[in-house]
Amino acid sequence: MTQSRVAIFPGSFDPLTNGHLNLIERSSKLFDEVIVLIATNTSKQYLFSLEERHRYVAEAVATFPNVRVDVLKDTLVVHYARSKNVQALIRGVRNTLDFEYEHAIAVANRQQDSTIETVLLYADASYRHLSSSLIKEVARFGGSLDGMVPPTIEVAIKEKIQ
Repeated sequence: MTQSRVAIFPGSFDPLTNGHLNLIERSSKLFDEVIVLIATNTSKQYLFSLEERHRYVAEAVATFPNVRVDVLKDTLVVHYARSKNVQALIRGVRNTLDFEYEHAIAVANRQQDSTIETVLLYADASYRHLSSSLIKEVARFGGSLDGMVPPTIEVAIKEKIQ
């Protein structure tokens, strides 16, 4: 019997963007199971609580049967991955700055556990400009979020910011 191919797509997802969703969908076709792991980045200030982010992401990925959502608390992503017998970490790359950042994370993760691979997926051209911080900035100044985030998340952002 072959082992299931399981990957984690970690991120803060504050908010989840259509670019994230595109990467999740593509990952779901490459792996038997994808865990979208909502993590905390200590250098970020969040718009949504951890519980809110979990709820919004779970709603957005509900149509993907092999995708589930979990929350990372008080450990490294690579340690969580080891505890779940994960083979790969999925990371999205939009540009050369992302590549440099993701390379450093991949090297650090490999030092922690050399059995877990990092898989870089290039952002679809239509989402390459998206970032969570850009979306929050557009929303704060009343701009349109059409095509940037799922509709339910757009409503939640507008409710938070008002």
